[in-house]
Amino acid sequence: MRRLLIGLGAFFFLLVTVLLVLPFFLPKDAIKQQVVSAVENQLGWRLRLDGPVSLSLLPGFSLTAENVGLSGEAGADGIEFAKAEAVNFGLAWEGLFGGEIRLTGIDLTKPDIFLEIGPSGTTSWQPRRRFGEAESPDPSSGQTAETPAPSTPESGEPAATREAGFIRKIGVDRFGISQGNLVYSNRQTGERVEIKALDLTVSAPDLAGDVDLEGRFDWQDNPVAVAGSMSAPLSFIGGEEVPVSLEVSSGDASFAVAGKAGLNPAQADVTISASGPSVSQLAALFGKPLPRDPGSFAVEGHLAGNETAIVLNDLKATMGSFGLGGSFDADLAGQVPALSGRMVLDKGSLADLLALAGQDLAASGNLKADLAFTASGVDTPELLASLNLKGNAHLDAGEVSGLGLASVAGGDPAADTIKNISLSLNIDGLDGPLALNGGMSWRGEGFTVTGKATPAPLLAGIAAPVSAQIKGQRFSAGFDGRFQSRGDLEGALSLETADLRSLLAWVGQPVSAGSGLKTFKVSGLFSAQENAVGFEETSFVLDQTSGKATGRVTFGKTPTVTARLDLGTLVLDPYLGGSSGGRSGSSSSGGGKASGNTGGNGGSSGASGSWSTAPIDFSGLRTVNADFSVTSKEIVWDALKIGSSVLKAKIQNGVLTADLQKLSLYGGNASGNLTLNGAGTAAGVKASFHLENLDAHPFLRDAADTRWLHGRAFMDLDLAAVGGSERQLVENLNGTARVEFADGSLRGINIPQIVRGLSVKTLLGWAGGSEEKTDFSSMSANFKIANGIAVTDDFSLVGPLVRVSGGGTTNMPDRTLDWRVEPRIVPTLEGQAPAPRAKGEDKKLAGLGVPVIAKGPWDNPRIYPDVAGILENPEAAYKQLQSMGGDLVKALKDKKPDDALADVANEAIKRATGGKTQIDIQKVIEGDVNDQDVLKAVEEGFGLPSGLLGSFGKKKKDE
Repeated sequence: MRRLLIGLGAFFFLLVTVLLVLPFFLPKDAIKQQVVSAVENQLGWRLRLDGPVSLSLLPGFSLTAENVGLSGEAGADGIEFAKAEAVNFGLAWEGLFGGEIRLTGIDLTKPDIFLEIGPSGTTSWQPRRRFGEAESPDPSSGQTAETPAPSTPESGEPAATREAGFIRKIGVDRFGISQGNLVYSNRQTGERVEIKALDLTVSAPDLAGDVDLEGRFDWQDNPVAVAGSMSAPLSFIGGEEVPVSLEVSSGDASFAVAGKAGLNPAQADVTISASGPSVSQLAALFGKPLPRDPGSFAVEGHLAGNETAIVLNDLKATMGSFGLGGSFDADLAGQVPALSGRMVLDKGSLADLLALAGQDLAASGNLKADLAFTASGVDTPELLASLNLKGNAHLDAGEVSGLGLASVAGGDPAADTIKNISLSLNIDGLDGPLALNGGMSWRGEGFTVTGKATPAPLLAGIAAPVSAQIKGQRFSAGFDGRFQSRGDLEGALSLETADLRSLLAWVGQPVSAGSGLKTFKVSGLFSAQENAVGFEETSFVLDQTSGKATGRVTFGKTPTVTARLDLGTLVLDPYLGGSSGGRSGSSSSGGGKASGNTGGNGGSSGASGSWSTAPIDFSGLRTVNADFSVTSKEIVWDALKIGSSVLKAKIQNGVLTADLQKLSLYGGNASGNLTLNGAGTAAGVKASFHLENLDAHPFLRDAADTRWLHGRAFMDLDLAAVGGSERQLVENLNGTARVEFADGSLRGINIPQIVRGLSVKTLLGWAGGSEEKTDFSSMSANFKIANGIAVTDDFSLVGPLVRVSGGGTTNMPDRTLDWRVEPRIVPTLEGQAPAPRAKGEDKKLAGLGVPVIAKGPWDNPRIYPDVAGILENPEAAYKQLQSMGGDLVKALKDKKPDDALADVANEAIKRATGGKTQIDIQKVIEGDVNDQDVLKAVEEGFGLPSGLLGSFGKKKKDE
């Protein structure tokens, strides 16, 4: 026994020694060349072995090579579809004893495999030669690896027989991949799949037995396991139905196919099943992450088919709350495959539908659908083009929240939710209109929704007819046009509301209080692209204004608007108010009398109006760039009426520049430009205007309720201001102005008559009369304006027998006047048009200057003679008055001028006070009385300017 054991041990030692040492004596290069030849003969691929090669007899006869590449038909261009760090070729034992080298297995280590379908349909792994060829080129002969002409199969040889021969020819019992990466790319469809960490084993020890597949890999960063089996692959290829099974799983989700199948002819009768606890996990496998997991899923059905027909029936599926059922048929007998089927959704939730669509919104509602379809074609475009879908879908009791609309609706949280959604979609073929009907509510308001669309053109990639209408109590809107699959719209758009101001406030965009922005209607041709909206032939009505518009809005960081507006009558009253702060009084005749009142006691102590202190903010100009052209036939603001006008305006970087090219204004014309600057912290305004040949009376009457000035007006204005309110703008107003009137009159005052008719009343102020007037041929003044104060010293009025010069200050912030002018009666009409003169009228009368003061609120100033100017030199005044006559001259007759004027003043006081005062004006004038309180009382009693009588007394005493 001991000898036997020693002998057996020596034998095994010798055997192991032989197995370990023998490979070093085997012809590696010859075996290598035979392996390369065997790969090309058995698989049709060219094998590149550039690295070290080794042989091993343990655990079997094998050849191991490093730095290996495989190429198919494309290898002629140097392209390899597989590269590996190492490959182990299992070899049949007979090759060790001089027989033919035959591959029994291939194991790839860390391969990179690239499987590509090119634009023409060729594949990167396509074999270099037909497998039926017995010989391969001798690698040592230097022959190129050109693909030989395909061999002609023997006449009448069945395809199954040829393919079975191919399987036998391969003769590989096992194929394995370890730590591999695989990329599949279809350049015809753009599809690309990447698999990493691939471990795969295919075992086929007996082609008449079972073939087993087992593997695992990472796909979309998710681990996937695959397992399958097939019985008798030769029988499968031969056309017999054999048992087959395949299961793919990832985590707790799985998909399985089990049943019988055959290849020649193709036939199958299998059951399909899939299940998993998470729909989102299933979606992640396909690279479609969901914002919310609808829940578990389960699918089951029965698939049976052959080369002429495929039937999928008993289909049942649940996915979250969805419950689906249906069937599918494919008729493959004709030249063009025909498909048909039906799907019924008996339950489903809107929340799960939105989650499957990738929308993370809180929602509720019940979905139902019943759809049937037919289609035919050999590829996807043909199938979509021929698709005919009929059926209906319904959503009841729907509600969607989290829409993010609160921020655009004034912060109202209710705006984030649409409630009471009830919609029905009826489909009667894709080449006809789909009809949508239903309703919903938003922020407590109900709306009805209707729409139609023809899907067939969209599926073909062309524009399709689309129409939609939405109606509510606040507004109605509609669209009728065409829609393209990329999102472009083009068609007729309409919008109508009875109260635009209320609608804007309701949607969270309130505007300042006012009476305008009520009725609004717009309709026209509308187009929308990805970054722009256009409109043309658009008619609109806003309150009492109507017109047409054409333009385009281009979206971006700062939107750009170009538009042309052609208006009929632009009525501004609803937006600017019937009158502004600068227009006081009323348009009644009473207002005219107030303006014309020249009495010394006229007017009030303050202005009857004031400038608004409400904030003015031009910063909104920064939000858009624009280029506008506006024409109007008429502009109306309260009583102010403007004729045809042309305006061009641009907004750029927060600055509005308006160019008034034409303005027909009360028989005259106006032009100029206006700049509103919203780029700074405070609003800035610049204006430069030229007005000529305006009819002054109706213009001033309608613009400022001023009725005492007639004539033709010419004006040049160059003004600028900065401020945060209307009052600040007026207080900061600077610039120049020139005003000129021609061939007109001052109504309510007759300067020549007043001077010629001097009487005791002159000391008390002139009484005005609505029928009186002072005609002039020209009246002009130049103003310098600083901080809202307009000052002129060159006021001039030239008229028949009268000349007026002077100046003064107009305080625009306080809305007051402080003017002093000197009218002079002239003895001739020199410089005036000839006019008849009374017989014996003196042609050389000396001119008399009677200073006149206009002071107080500009809408009702006091106008009175400057008595101090008359009494400063009573001798000269007396001589002038004596030459002109009048009641006052008669009172002064046969008296010294100073005594006579004092007597007249005493008489005036006596008459005014009813004899209740004992003031001696003569003593006051001579300075013998220093009773300032008495003088102040006299001044207040007569309505004279403060300090008037005191100045007389002071001067006389000094003399």
